Amino acid sequence: MELIDIAIKAANNGGKILNDFYNKNKTIFHKKEKIDASSVVTDADLLSEIEILKVLKHFTPNYNFYCEEQSYQDNNSIYTWCIDPLDGTSNFINQIPIWGISIGLLERNKPILGLLYFPLIDKLIYAEKNKGAYSNKIDKRLQVSTKDIQNSLYFAGGIYSGKHQVSFELMHKVAYTKIFDCSCFELSQIATGNAEIYIRRNSLHDVAASICIIHESGGTTSDYLGNPWQPKSKGVVITNGYSHRNVIDIISTTNFTF
Repeated sequence: MELIDIAIKAANNGGKILNDFYNKNKTIFHKKEKIDASSVVTDADLLSEIEILKVLKHFTPNYNFYCEEQSYQDNNSIYTWCIDPLDGTSNFINQIPIWGISIGLLERNKPILGLLYFPLIDKLIYAEKNKGAYSNKIDKRLQVSTKDIQNSLYFAGGIYSGKHQVSFELMHKVAYTKIFDCSCFELSQIATGNAEIYIRRNSLHDVAASICIIHESGGTTSDYLGNPWQPKSKGVVITNGYSHRNVIDIISTTNFTF
C-alpha cells in the first residue's frame, strides 16, 4: 500500500471515532491548570490517536511516531509520522464544526507527505513531495492565491500558554484577521487560495502535514526571521508567498514572538 493510502486509511478510521463522539457527552481533561485552547483534551482525541497509530504501525512499524497526546516513539528511523488526532479540540467540545485530523510524514526532518481530513464533511486535502496538492472536493491541483498583503486574510491565534498569538501591527496591514484555533482548517484555506497568512508558535503535530501541502500548492513557509522552517523552529510563518517578505519585515521589526 502506498504511504498516502496508509495515511488516508488512518485518517478515515480516526474520523469515524470523532464523528461518533461529536454529538455525544465527552470526557474533558485539562493538561494544565490554566484553561486555554492548548490545554483541553477529550476521550475522543485519545481514542482517535490510538486508532490512527494502529493503522500506521501496522503498515510502517519501524517508523518514528510523534503524536500530540502520547510521548515521542523513536525507532531510529529516518521517517517520522507527525499526528494530531483532533486539531481544534476547543471547537469540538463547543459544537463548533471547525476541527479535523492532521497526519504528516517527515524524511530526515523534511516534510514529504501531508494529509488534512475533516470528517464532518468528508473533506480530504493531501500532498506528496513533488506531486502537487489535491482535495477530494476540488477537481484540480490546489494553488495558493496571488493576493498582496493589503488584500490578505490573516489567521491569528488565540491564547496559548498564557500568551496571545496575534501581531497587532500585522492586523493593521491586512484586509481581514480571523481566529479559529484550528491550524489544519486555517492552513487548508491557504492551500486552496481562500486565505493568505498564518503565524503561530511551532507545534510539529499541528503543522508538519500542512508544510508539505503548502509547499505543493505554491506557498511559502519559514520561521519568524524568514529562515527555512525546521521541526524545532520556535515559530512558523506560512503565507501564499506574495506577502511573505512583508510579513517577516513586520514581525521582525516589532520583536514579535510567542
